[in-house]
Amino acid sequence: MNRFSDGFSDNSYDSLLDEYAGESLGARSSKQNDKPAVQKKSTPVNQRPAPQKKPEFDIDISSRKVEKKSQLDIELIKPFEDNQPVKSDTMEFSKKTMPVRKDNARKPIAKSNKSKGIDLSAIKSFIASKIPAKKEAVTEQDNANYYNNSKEKPKVIYKQNGKIKFDFAVLIGLIIKTIRNNQKECIIFGCCILLSIAISAIALSCVNDVLAINRQDSEAVEVVLPNEADTSVALKVLDKAGLIKNRIFCSLFLNLMGESDEGYLPGVYYLTADLGVEKMIDRFKTSSKRGAMISVTIPEGYTLDQIFERLEKNDICTAESLYQTVEAVDFGAEYDFIAKLDNVEERYQVLEGYMFPATYEFEQGADPGSVIRKFLDAFKSRWTEEYAARAAELGMSVDDIIRLASIVEKEGANKEQFTLVSSVLHNRLNRSGIYPLLQCDSTKDYVENTIAKRVNSTAKISSYIIKYNTYDPKCIGLPVSSICNPGPDAIEAALYPDTTNYYFFRHDKNGKIYMAEKPEEHAANGRLVEKVNAED
Repeated sequence: MNRFSDGFSDNSYDSLLDEYAGESLGARSSKQNDKPAVQKKSTPVNQRPAPQKKPEFDIDISSRKVEKKSQLDIELIKPFEDNQPVKSDTMEFSKKTMPVRKDNARKPIAKSNKSKGIDLSAIKSFIASKIPAKKEAVTEQDNANYYNNSKEKPKVIYKQNGKIKFDFAVLIGLIIKTIRNNQKECIIFGCCILLSIAISAIALSCVNDVLAINRQDSEAVEVVLPNEADTSVALKVLDKAGLIKNRIFCSLFLNLMGESDEGYLPGVYYLTADLGVEKMIDRFKTSSKRGAMISVTIPEGYTLDQIFERLEKNDICTAESLYQTVEAVDFGAEYDFIAKLDNVEERYQVLEGYMFPATYEFEQGADPGSVIRKFLDAFKSRWTEEYAARAAELGMSVDDIIRLASIVEKEGANKEQFTLVSSVLHNRLNRSGIYPLLQCDSTKDYVENTIAKRVNSTAKISSYIIKYNTYDPKCIGLPVSSICNPGPDAIEAALYPDTTNYYFFRHDKNGKIYMAEKPEEHAANGRLVEKVNAED
């Protein structure tokens, strides 16, 4: 069959390839005639037949006469023989081209696989692109790609069989596409969202510090306000205890409210977060009412331990909180008579003797610092200028009078005996060379019945015996501190003793006092006391 025929000479290609190849090649034949064809696999040179002699004249093809052409046309249109080899990797014959036919220039090229410029791989690729691929399982990435490439965008929410469905994979694809196409905008938007959340959280926390929103049923937290505290120090204490979250904001708020830096009372406080910062600050300055008012009577001669125990029983505050307040707060900064105390570290209780016994009105659940200040304020108001002048006249300090009065309080059976006992103590103190020891049973009892209950160390108890027990040879004169809290009668007796020559006294079981000037008289009184005590 002639190679320039309009059809295929064999069935080497299937019908689908014929259809697409013919359409493809027919449309491009007129434009690609002068272009070099795609080369095919080359044939070895030694296997090629010898080239035939080229005629220099036009030939008649398919019984059609070709007009005489110019030298250029003659060169382009050459005779072709079936036995001439094909140039490697192309459908082009060796320097042979198809004759140009004017009457058939616009007709499609015949569907021959050996026509000029046919690329089989391109045809197969074209056909493959027209045949739908086998449908595989749809993944999230496929949905994303489909959304990116398809003209008909998939829907996140669609209706199928009358039911509304949600395609999560399509949503993921939509999000991925949006982020990829708008990375800068998405980053800015995300930062704005995070910044908004952070600002909202901080604002809510600041409001909570002031208004105590969502802080109900909070547990009480123990805080210690130091001496010479101001608003800044108070806020640091609250911040450290976790009662406020934004100290700087609270400081600005209090400044705006005109809060003063004065009036802070150091001590141990039990506060709850539901109070709010403003009420906490007020608590540091005054004892706010948190319960019913309770009347408590403190008897004369009670020790500090006994006073704390009674306050706890009446639900004023715990004894432990009172002890912590005494240890944590320097009340000497507020009260001159405390500031002038000597040997503070050697004393069992620094405030022993100054917790003035009286009847008080306390609020239930009061702050321990405010409770202690009530006792100290009462003592301060009772210690008059007259008392101070009389103590100076006797050559004694305030603490000397109170220590002596505490012994008078414990040794005297009643008010009438106070001045007699005080005279014996003054006489011994004035003649310390002859009577260096006071030898009072109450001082020995203080160590055994009071100090030993809270001090477990034997070494410490031994050191306290030397400092308090006036029978011990090393305890010369008054004990290191008071042994109780004397009332006004005992204090006045210490300031204004009777004028006597007594150096000894005794009591029987009925409280009767036996006075003596000399040791022999004191021994005789002892025998009388034993006799009275032996009677029924």
